[in-house]
Amino acid sequence: MFSFVRRPPVLAAALGLALAASLGCAWAQTGFESPPRPASPQPLQVPDFIQQRLANGLGLAVVERHAQPLVTAWLLVQAGGAYDPGGKSGLAELSLALMGKGVQRGAGPVSAAALAAEIEALGTQLEIGSAARSSHLGVTVASHRLDGSLGLLSEMLRSPSLAEEEFQRLQAQAVDALKLGRSDPGQLAAQIGRRLYWGDSPHGQQPTLASLSRIQLDDVRAFHRLHVRPERVTLILAGDITPAQARSLADKHFGKWRAHRMALPQQPSLVPKPLAARTVLVDLPGAGQSAVQVMAPTAGPSPVPFARLTPEAQATEVLTQQANALANAVLGQGYSSRINQEVRIKRGLSYGATSGIDAQPGGAQLITSAQTKHESAGEVAALLQQEIRRLSTERVPDPELVARRAVLIGDFGRQLETTAGLAALAAEGLMRGRPLAELGRVPDELAALDGDIVRTLATRHWQGERLRTVIVADFKQGGLALRQQFPDALVLKAEELDLASPTLRRGGRK
Repeated sequence: MFSFVRRPPVLAAALGLALAASLGCAWAQTGFESPPRPASPQPLQVPDFIQQRLANGLGLAVVERHAQPLVTAWLLVQAGGAYDPGGKSGLAELSLALMGKGVQRGAGPVSAAALAAEIEALGTQLEIGSAARSSHLGVTVASHRLDGSLGLLSEMLRSPSLAEEEFQRLQAQAVDALKLGRSDPGQLAAQIGRRLYWGDSPHGQQPTLASLSRIQLDDVRAFHRLHVRPERVTLILAGDITPAQARSLADKHFGKWRAHRMALPQQPSLVPKPLAARTVLVDLPGAGQSAVQVMAPTAGPSPVPFARLTPEAQATEVLTQQANALANAVLGQGYSSRINQEVRIKRGLSYGATSGIDAQPGGAQLITSAQTKHESAGEVAALLQQEIRRLSTERVPDPELVARRAVLIGDFGRQLETTAGLAALAAEGLMRGRPLAELGRVPDELAALDGDIVRTLATRHWQGERLRTVIVADFKQGGLALRQQFPDALVLKAEELDLASPTLRRGGRK
């Protein structure tokens, strides 16, 4: 039941006068019709990255951040997919994943389930990742639990169980993931694009059902013996820890790890060996959307290690890679990037268009991508091509450059705000070979980039004939139009695709 209270006329009048007075006071003030001006930008405070090496050759990288009682610990191993032996692509990834599936301890093994329980009891989760030239195992833990966590990481690295049962389970999971990926147009387009540019170089070789089936547990054991050794591992500690504490813990958990006498593995040549096809159309029946990728070669890092370059060559190397980063930011990094404006904002053809750079010593590739309706796949491909070429014919206007540089510097700054971000920055720097102490220069280097360097890069590398295009779509919807738009394209059915073949077609020959 509701009841109404009638206010006395005198009280109502008083409230009305108070409200009027209040509104009158607000009306008398000015300056609320627009937001306040932004404050002056604050310079980034990049912490010191300290590098050391233990007597057995194991590297140690430490960066302090005491804002929270957390530490990220990564073990960076210089071994990844590029080191897979011929015909056994996927070995490095399987080997690293198996290291987290049980360890040998004292008189007996510790199972994968028991190891997982011990990790979780420390309030953390194990991270394992594998890339072309490196892999890592890591955790982020409360600083008072770092000692125990490093003990577990040391066991995984130095004495993994490498049990047959766990190997078979991981191998089966890898096969299932590969089969599932064959129904994903985005994943399929990415695999084809990588194969097109890198070709038969080690980075162009990718796991297939056949390569995974050839890998045996003895291959994993041999890979571990050859690659997982102190000279090829760096312990990265980022967060609430001092360099002295880090050194003490590194000595405790890794100082007694002996290097063996096997010759060190040589880094394979990663110079790209592009395949002949420039445009590939793949018919994937039942695909919900089309995946479109347009790629272009770009300036790659020198195959010569950074430390062996002359000071002039080092400066050129840094500038070239920063130019790649800025051009990528202009094209497809962020909501306001050019391809996202053309594809999503202006035309509504996709939920988003992005770009990235895949760089390895000796080569690099710019990759733009989007997913769209089957009927608009050709239009999206043309827009991506247009925006890549435009960078070589028009200088990027200064206001746009200022915004895109801010995107890059902001991304760098956000990495400094977390212990995991700092560890990732250290790992990236170590694999590039540039001294970590120079990371503090990055914001100023990015701020100094101008439009001329982007145009020079684009003019040298992104001419129309050098672009490559991959479209994976259901040809029942728009397939004829794609064939007409790209009459010289290599056309495949998804079930014919063989990533190990130089023709991309099952049973194909050179």
